[in-house]
Amino acid sequence: MGEARKQIAAPTARRARRRSHPEQKVKVLRSRVMCASPEVKAGSQQRQCANHAVDAWLQGVAMSWLRASGVLTEPRNQRCSRSVDHRVSGAPVAHGNADPRVTAVLGDGGLGAPGHVPTQGFDGVVITHNAADIAPAWREQLREGARLVVPLEMGGYTRSLTLVRRGDVLHCEHWTYCGFVRDRGAAARTAPALPLADGEVTVRWEDGEPGDPAGLEEALRGPRRELTTGLVVRGTFNFETLQVYAATTLPGFCRLTAREGSALVAQQDAAAMLSDGSLAYLTYRKVKDAPDPADRLTEFFIHAYGPAAEEVAERFAECVRVWDREVRESGYPPMTVHPAATIDDQLPPGDVLDKPSARLVFQWPGRTPAGALSLSAAGGQRA
Repeated sequence: MGEARKQIAAPTARRARRRSHPEQKVKVLRSRVMCASPEVKAGSQQRQCANHAVDAWLQGVAMSWLRASGVLTEPRNQRCSRSVDHRVSGAPVAHGNADPRVTAVLGDGGLGAPGHVPTQGFDGVVITHNAADIAPAWREQLREGARLVVPLEMGGYTRSLTLVRRGDVLHCEHWTYCGFVRDRGAAARTAPALPLADGEVTVRWEDGEPGDPAGLEEALRGPRRELTTGLVVRGTFNFETLQVYAATTLPGFCRLTAREGSALVAQQDAAAMLSDGSLAYLTYRKVKDAPDPADRLTEFFIHAYGPAAEEVAERFAECVRVWDREVRESGYPPMTVHPAATIDDQLPPGDVLDKPSARLVFQWPGRTPAGALSLSAAGGQRA
């Protein structure tokens, strides 16, 4: 498998709802703050009304995020809406309720807002669609110390990140579980997917190159290996950090989806890994029921198929155990975003997830030398 992640050594979960994919658009908030947001796909008059409603809603979302981040503190801050669709950028004027603080222009969000960037850069950039990558323009058009808020996909899991610019590096200071519509602009990416068992099961790779699928059809039709992780939880349980932990530390990580009622795979959407012609995925089941949900017990298991099923299942189970021991109580890790051209020797210690335009370094507890961890520098935050 093409390595999208590697370890650099020192010298409940909630389900994000999939929605229709929009076209990308940009909002420039005055010449101080920029916001990139989606365009709704609809028909004629319905499309204009929907776009206008969503545009107003996203403007409110962006303002809330920026105020929470400390970017907007005074009413004098103004906004400029930039869209790839003239019917969107012109909607406020056409409907007679244009905000005098908003200037509407056309443009592509992946390029930022050239021509509207103040001398020192924007005070903030807010992206209000799921992004598979971090466009260089978003960082380059920020002033030093300013913030980029972006719902970023990592292994297909979306987290809204608040990133602070320090030179050419973005430092994460806040994580939020979220789900947005996906980008359909020039930077849109379709994840490679492999249907198996006549489409009953699909394996997809949200980051990196696809793994070798040889033998998977036969493996899925063969016996299933089941291994407990030893993780038993009571009541409602949040494992959102486990999703990102597995996606950024587990070699061969992929995602597995199955049709409802599948006889082959117990989980409809699962974290998975592919290695040595074998496939393993994470699942869970109730092991003790009770009238009070707080008294119910759930156990996490690994299901695996193929000639190396036992070994692959053990590797995945160990990933869960380490997360439970080292990460579960500490939350999200310090994380930095570096330009794609940064070589390994210039990266800090940590697990690296490569994107087309950026290299993300995660300093997970238990995987990064204690002396390299710096919450103040990288902005670690509890879940």
